[in-house]
Amino acid sequence: VSGAEIGRAFKNSGSVLLLFGFVIGGMYAGIFTATEAAAVGAFGAFLVALFRGKLRAAVFWAVMSETTSTTALIYGLIFGALIFSFFVAVSNLPDAAMQALTSLNLTPLMVITIMLVVYIILGCIMDSFAVMVISVPIATPLILHMGYDIVWWGIIMLCVVETGLITPPFGINVFVLKSMVQDVPMFQIFRGVGAFVVADLIKLVLLVLFPILTLWLPSTMFGG
Repeated sequence: VSGAEIGRAFKNSGSVLLLFGFVIGGMYAGIFTATEAAAVGAFGAFLVALFRGKLRAAVFWAVMSETTSTTALIYGLIFGALIFSFFVAVSNLPDAAMQALTSLNLTPLMVITIMLVVYIILGCIMDSFAVMVISVPIATPLILHMGYDIVWWGIIMLCVVETGLITPPFGINVFVLKSMVQDVPMFQIFRGVGAFVVADLIKLVLLVLFPILTLWLPSTMFGG
């Protein structure tokens, strides 16, 4: 790739980089929360598409329709997760899980490893949001009981679930990619993402063994 092509790529992605810096910078500086940052990012992306002339009427209504259906799906998951969380608390499942793990005499690191394997398997066959809202009521008490930082676990959980989405043989994102490039064999796509899966697994090992890699940046936010 020539220097001129790299320069054009940076120029074309300038608005995206600016939006990224504004959203992350505003959240880091405490100007808005993570939820508000999502709204700011969505509105900023809308303005970028509008100024670029990419937001034609047909595209706009297609995006609105897809957003509405996705939002409705997410609310369904949230309602189900709230009901599930209530019954998990009533059944004392977290306490039973902790007692079961304690009876096995496993070290905290071994428990974390087992949980990560389970999350990767779930990420292969389920949407990441669904995995998190269903598993959080069970996983969070275990993490706190073992003395781990909940911010650290939140980041680890997000990373491992996203890794599952590209992990063979059921990585959902890989099948989405296949629907976009139908002329490319599935085996070739899985082979292509193999390097990313390995990189993600190495990243997970490093984040688990060296929590400072995960917690240093959040610890500097808001003067913390």
